[in-house]
Amino acid sequence: MDPPEFIDIEGKKWVIGRAYAYRTPDDPRPGIGTAWEIVPGTTPFTRGSEIQNLETSAWGRAIGALGIGIDASIATLDEIQHAKERSKVIQTTEKLENDPWLTDGPSPNHRTTTKGSSMYPATEGQVKAIHAILGKQGTRDDLDKLAAVNAWLISMNKQPVASITEVNKHDASGLIDSLQTPP
Repeated sequence: MDPPEFIDIEGKKWVIGRAYAYRTPDDPRPGIGTAWEIVPGTTPFTRGSEIQNLETSAWGRAIGALGIGIDASIATLDEIQHAKERSKVIQTTEKLENDPWLTDGPSPNHRTTTKGSSMYPATEGQVKAIHAILGKQGTRDDLDKLAAVNAWLISMNKQPVASITEVNKHDASGLIDSLQTPP
């Protein structure tokens, strides 16, 4: 695991770490897991054990990136709860006036988010559809499916993901449309 790195984002301190899971000592493509935690932790359970939570999450994601122990998602229940906590922290930070990313009211120079927004994760139905369509097209292995998703994301000048469940709702819709369009 890389040494943890402490950073400040909008006045809040975070610790970030990355772990690597190797199948063999000379594995050219290890599983990579990245995680971050707010410091100090926001609950009595996370306060004081931020590094341990970070390590556990990063290692779990690295192992999950290899397809080990993954049924449908890499995110654990704890990670989902932590994401909700982080969103509360982010939502309570000070907002700048005339910020084009605000979504609480329409204006001539302002667009609100929609259901297909890139701010929301892909729905369970979208993730299942992606798996099903790729399976019907002959891509059966989960790592091969992830590679196909990342190839499409990269072709669209978007960042690759560590798990199909990390695709946002907007990109999932585009990917499904692309997969269903005959070549």
